[in-house]
Amino acid sequence: MDLTPSTEQDMLVAATADWCRENMPLEQARARPPHLWGELEAMGWTGMTAPGMDLDHASEALVFAELGRHLAPVALLATAVAARWSPHAGPAALALLDNHVPGGSLRVLDPHGAVQALGVLGHLAAVTPLPADLGGEPGLDLSVPIVHLDPAPPFEALPDPRAALHLQLLAAAYALGCADAARDMAAGYAQVREQFDRPIGWFQALKHICADMAVRCAAARSQLYYAACAVDADTPDAAFHIAAARQLADQAAIDNGRANVQVHGGIGMTDEAYPHLCLKRAHLLSFVAPARRQTLLGEAA
Repeated sequence: MDLTPSTEQDMLVAATADWCRENMPLEQARARPPHLWGELEAMGWTGMTAPGMDLDHASEALVFAELGRHLAPVALLATAVAARWSPHAGPAALALLDNHVPGGSLRVLDPHGAVQALGVLGHLAAVTPLPADLGGEPGLDLSVPIVHLDPAPPFEALPDPRAALHLQLLAAAYALGCADAARDMAAGYAQVREQFDRPIGWFQALKHICADMAVRCAAARSQLYYAACAVDADTPDAAFHIAAARQLADQAAIDNGRANVQVHGGIGMTDEAYPHLCLKRAHLLSFVAPARRQTLLGEAA
């Protein structure tokens, strides 16, 4: 299994990063323009592995890590999975189903413009149609509108278990991108913020914090790439490697988000600063198809 990104994959990632910097800066995460979704669809990111696209999950994971670095809409996760595995066409909102009880309320993320909702129920992905014009209000992550449906509509399970693994893989890629964003933000601030007539990054305590952030990202990225290649190779242990990627990426995103706030000091705790955006997105992603203990521990669970 070759884990080295190809020249084409490197070019795809570079093009994604350039586009995101120009059209989807992190600083605008709380007020994305209404035309953004149409542009994301035009770039082809809503269905990279859909039938006829002929792209692999490894390339998709690389791209989604860059999208996650800029806090792209979480509906991209559900829409990409639906385009690959669901018989129903159209944009998909992300449903949080892990603790869902039939007949109870349902949390739907990024519902604007979605015709269906997709989430993971047990070991399978499941979808349900959505009514039009659901709207939504800010939740934990201020960049992600959320709506509660009570009672929740019935969900139709997608029979292929790879659909749920696909969502887990893309959520891990988003979490890795979130960890990358926090690392870059902290390191950038440490170079320009001065104390005692020198940048705070000069001090060993801050160096160690930023170095730890970089190590977390490197470990999570390596596992994500391996998991994506395992899915493409259809190896029998692909589910384990995806769960491991989720575990590492989620932990890296949350720990780096907290460290980013710490590096920014007093300003890092304020609403007008940006560190809290990464931390809140990291916490939100931890609820999206999280790694299961039984999968991580196998027969020992």
